[in-house]
Amino acid sequence: MVGDSEENDDCVIADEMIYIPEVRNEKRPKVRMKFDSLDFVYDFYNRYALLAGFSIRRHSSGREKYSKEILRKEFVCCKQGVFKKEEPRAVKRHRGISRCGCKARVVVVKVSGCKQYAFSLVVEGHNHTMTPPERVHFMRSHRHISEPAKLLTKQLGSADIPTQKKMSILEVQSGGMEKIGFTKKDIYNFEYYESSLMKNHDVELVTEYFLAEQKNNRSFYFKIEGDSNDRLTRCFWADATSRRAYGFYGDVVVLDTTFNTNRYGLPFAPMLGVNNHGQTIVLACAFLSKETTESFIWMFEEFKKAMPGGEPKMIITDQDAAMARAIFEVFPTTFHRLCIWHITTKFSDKLPRTAYEEYWKEFKETIWEIDNIDEFEEKWHAIITKSGLTDHSWLSSVFDLRKSWVPLM
Repeated sequence: MVGDSEENDDCVIADEMIYIPEVRNEKRPKVRMKFDSLDFVYDFYNRYALLAGFSIRRHSSGREKYSKEILRKEFVCCKQGVFKKEEPRAVKRHRGISRCGCKARVVVVKVSGCKQYAFSLVVEGHNHTMTPPERVHFMRSHRHISEPAKLLTKQLGSADIPTQKKMSILEVQSGGMEKIGFTKKDIYNFEYYESSLMKNHDVELVTEYFLAEQKNNRSFYFKIEGDSNDRLTRCFWADATSRRAYGFYGDVVVLDTTFNTNRYGLPFAPMLGVNNHGQTIVLACAFLSKETTESFIWMFEEFKKAMPGGEPKMIITDQDAAMARAIFEVFPTTFHRLCIWHITTKFSDKLPRTAYEEYWKEFKETIWEIDNIDEFEEKWHAIITKSGLTDHSWLSSVFDLRKSWVPLM
């Protein structure tokens, strides 16, 4: 039944017109229909809603006082109830579903003496128009990601395909947007759920992966540690190719802990080398929950266990006191150098803007072009004196460490 009325988001607000869905009689809910469980009730009413053109949600329950068994359950139209006017809602996007006091609902009660439930009340009339068949499957209770779609989503995720492109691929695979049966938001929710499952079992999942790698090649080396909640705190690994490469190109090792993972907040520490073609090679990797001396000692000890041929002749790192102490303890004969790139790129942040713009060129020439220690020190002092930076703490600290990073030393 349809009448002329003012509508807002499909909800009738000017009169009391009632809309009865046109659904075949055998698909409609009826009083005294029985079901073996509340899940079967939901599925039946939701299939009816799909045919009718609306979405449903679970509503109020009545429970037995002591056992808490559900004796009464209500399922309602998604537009049941109204939003309170005194509570303004910040609207970030159009959700397509507003509440306008729709009374359509079904109520089931527990049948005495058995486990079944039966309809005790069926209200089919709605105070809003029905959603067309081509749009109804996008309503909340009808959206569903199929198992094949979930599997494809995981596979695309492992290839770092962004969610927007995943949706385009899934749309083509489903035969069009009108047949896909879920939205981009559903994919985001599914991925969040999957990542939360993995996050709570970090140690178990990573161990399983590394054991599988080790099964394929016994030379794969790894060590994992977790906390009492089975969350990853630190791990180290080196594959067979990297361990073999260290025997040839392990004289100089570069360690960079400036990477940080967004999801877990674990600093990523790749240990790199350079082969005889001038190409960067990965020797080993680690995740550390804390950048402490103890953590770095653990990492370097695992590196020693994994790598043939003894200690590296040189390790190049960023400026980190905890790491320096760990290197001195684990590799006492190894020459520790600081990465000149990390130091020179900090000049723009550490120096006052005007001083950087005026004197950076002179600093750069002093660092890279002077090949005499006495001349370097003389030139450095001349620059900081005329720039008024003689008391600059950071410049003083890097000058004190000059033998660890200046090329000529």
